[in-house]
Amino acid sequence: MTKKTFTNISKQWEKIAFMLLFSIMIIFGIFSCKKESEPVFTADFSFDYIDDNHVRFTNKSSGEYYWMVWDFGNGTTDTIVEKNEEPQVYYSLAGDYVVRLQITNFYGSSRSISKTVSIANDDLVVSFTAEINPASPNYVVLTNTTPGTFDSFIWKYLDQEVADEMVHTAYFPFAGDYTIQLVITLNNTEFQDSQPVTIISDDPNYDPTLVWAEEFNYTGMPDPAKWNMETGGTGWGNNELQYYTDSETNAYVENGLLTITAREEAVGGRDYTSARITTQEKFDFKYGRIEARIKLPYGQGLWPAFWMLGTNINPAGWPACGEIDIMEMVGGTGGDNTCHATIHWDNDGEHAQYGLSHTLASGIFADDFHVFGVKWNAQEIKAYMDDVEYYVADITPDALSEFQNNFFIILNIAVGGNWPGPPNANTEFPQTMQIDWVRVYQD
Repeated sequence: MTKKTFTNISKQWEKIAFMLLFSIMIIFGIFSCKKESEPVFTADFSFDYIDDNHVRFTNKSSGEYYWMVWDFGNGTTDTIVEKNEEPQVYYSLAGDYVVRLQITNFYGSSRSISKTVSIANDDLVVSFTAEINPASPNYVVLTNTTPGTFDSFIWKYLDQEVADEMVHTAYFPFAGDYTIQLVITLNNTEFQDSQPVTIISDDPNYDPTLVWAEEFNYTGMPDPAKWNMETGGTGWGNNELQYYTDSETNAYVENGLLTITAREEAVGGRDYTSARITTQEKFDFKYGRIEARIKLPYGQGLWPAFWMLGTNINPAGWPACGEIDIMEMVGGTGGDNTCHATIHWDNDGEHAQYGLSHTLASGIFADDFHVFGVKWNAQEIKAYMDDVEYYVADITPDALSEFQNNFFIILNIAVGGNWPGPPNANTEFPQTMQIDWVRVYQD
């Protein structure tokens, strides 16, 4: 290496070193200037209790800043520019809440401070709406609109108490002024609100013997306070072909009707889907009159039913629990116009049954709605269709003691099975069973 080359390299390194030193001096100078010129500012706040569950916060920060972010420790935050604004915050539950205020200046620097707010008592703002159904002015739709979470609640009106229905339809048979109360429980403490409602006229259809009713005056899935959605594809003891689902495509309430739909689709290893709903452990009764207004499906392999089982089915099994078939129809040619009423019981360890049928004078049951029902007392069970009685069963013998117990209600469409056989090429899907109402009367 020549002396000249070595000298040039040395000068280049000197130049690089100078540039690095100069850059460091500039950066250091900038930060030094910023540190010397940035005004001092401090975050601070105070708070006072408006009541047991409302707190007012006051900004006490000093110096120059423009940005404030509050975190109130209860899941809510607020970004504020106005320094004199005093946010008021609601805390519904007792506890200690860490509140943090962060302020930011024009240089992007932040300061923060945290303080603890202690709430001694639970609180809840109860709210609900009460809307009279214009089509049926003796029915009032109640909707729980209370914000937040709570443990349970009860609607109270007349002599009724209805638990944990977010949307509930209340029935007022007579004209008058009434009070509806919503009582909510949170952490073993009750909170409540009430509203007045005025019913302008008596219900001309009111029957004082009506003890339970489902009018389907709502929209959505069958009311879970009244109905269970049974699911599965076990054949249900009859070699049926459907899979019962809890999907709205198989059971849905709209325009005052429950529609149960049987579809040809593969689910759960079955080629058909449908729905089966029951009142088991939600409503049952012994003796009285039960009826429903129903429009039935049609076609080979369709098996709609409105029926009841004894509430002791789980310990006793079938048929020892007893079965009352209020209406069954076995679809297909010669069957779409005929309904059946049957009772089943255990006769000394053997299945016993007694049934009769009724056929329309013209048309089929899919053409229009019909009322199917039974009248049941300690002596007999009578079945009727549109007030035409066609079946009487004597239940006084000791062997028929099953029918002196409580029963629950079932609505379903089965597809196939031992009685109807499978659908054929002429069977159309989907098929629907529409229920306008179900009512139970007792003297």
